[in-house]
Amino acid sequence: MVAALTPRDLEVVRRVAATGSLTTTAKQMHVSQPAISQRLATLQDRIGTELFVRREGRMQATPAAERLAEAAIAVDRVLARAMDDVRSLLDERARRFRITTQCHTSYRWLSFVIRDLVKSRPALAVDVVPEAIEDPYGAVERDEVDVALVYLPNESSPLDGIELFTDEMYAVMRADHRLSERKMLNPDDFEGEALVGYAGRGNAFVDLVLTPAGVTPGRLRQVRMTEAIVELARAGQGIAVLAGWVINDLVSRQDLVAVRIGRGGWHRTWRAIVGAQCPPELAQAFVASVKRTARGIGKDRWREKLEARSA
Repeated sequence: MVAALTPRDLEVVRRVAATGSLTTTAKQMHVSQPAISQRLATLQDRIGTELFVRREGRMQATPAAERLAEAAIAVDRVLARAMDDVRSLLDERARRFRITTQCHTSYRWLSFVIRDLVKSRPALAVDVVPEAIEDPYGAVERDEVDVALVYLPNESSPLDGIELFTDEMYAVMRADHRLSERKMLNPDDFEGEALVGYAGRGNAFVDLVLTPAGVTPGRLRQVRMTEAIVELARAGQGIAVLAGWVINDLVSRQDLVAVRIGRGGWHRTWRAIVGAQCPPELAQAFVASVKRTARGIGKDRWREKLEARSA
């Protein structure tokens, strides 16, 4: 059996066949002439045939060497195409950025983050992947998205998140609701109360706050639009649990009241889960932009201020 050849072996044969000189080959490959001679001798011993014969002061390739030289050229072409493909993939990565978020409401301020990114990178195409909302950690692991914005932990995921900001959630209800005049609500205040929330596999408020406290709410209405949730609460169809920045962005708060949940409030900590293939400079720019945007969304009528900043 012929021993396996390395790309370096093929390169030596190709250069000697092309130049007819061990000395010239050694100079081209930045090694000594004895090193090239030794490599050829070892290679001939390994494959069991002569590769070159000296005629008229030149190294003339045998049919075996000519075939290996052809193989070397073919390998060079394959490697060149592979490098072109890799560069294309890297260029595509640098031009495309895929995001998902664990909460639909994030789209209210995510557009400002995207504008921020594209402003300094006009060629960047940003894709928001809403279908990954149910499994953002898995979407990152499967390289379906580059970054996921999450606030719920996933103990089974090996991915570590980069902390971004913390927001507070409030119970939003019609102004004449029986709980509307309370300064603060405890979990047991929600016993039997109808809730309005986002459509999905579950409801974070129920799963993280009510269920651990042994509280069973009444009917849970789930819809996909923030505006619909707000209007259902305004119509007295249930209590909505919304972030403070959602409330601060409402066009009208007429007939609505927001009440704190728990003495210290119920807070969420947002993190960025970054995929292994995501270009580091894009991930860093995204994280920085989210943090800048988060500092703005805590203010009343924050959208107008962020619009002015993005102009």
